[in-house]
Amino acid sequence: MSLERFCQRPIVTIAPDKTIPEACQLLQERNIWCLLVEAHGKLCGILTDRDIALRVTGRGKDPQLTNVGSVMTANPVRIPVTSTLHELTALMHSQHVRRGPIVDETGRAIGIVTLDDLLVLLSDEMSDLAKTVSEAFFRKPAEVEAEDYHWWALYT
Repeated sequence: MSLERFCQRPIVTIAPDKTIPEACQLLQERNIWCLLVEAHGKLCGILTDRDIALRVTGRGKDPQLTNVGSVMTANPVRIPVTSTLHELTALMHSQHVRRGPIVDETGRAIGIVTLDDLLVLLSDEMSDLAKTVSEAFFRKPAEVEAEDYHWWALYT
């Protein structure tokens, strides 16, 4: 399965020189948990609400004086849009990450896949599989008209 389907929703980016309150405002307005950090049109980091909690609040930093670049996760795991879903899940598993930014051939972020996205996708697949199995087990045999039924057909 192509990663293109995960690039349909707009991503939210921020520059590394923006302040933490500016980042928090974006997170709140968009009701999201992370921002992709871009410099010069290329993905250079990822900032999560957890980064803010632990690296700003937890360390007693002044949010007004703290910029995104100083607390973001630099050079995050990323995957080319030409990769498969299987390659993405393997990468996320091996790197122990919950979010996988998708980049184009220039390194620009064009989408993101989260663990939540994968859980929804998996639940949809499991639901489809369950319906198929259920229909196979509980399908009524085709009705046979009396004149079409010949006992000798069973033995030929």
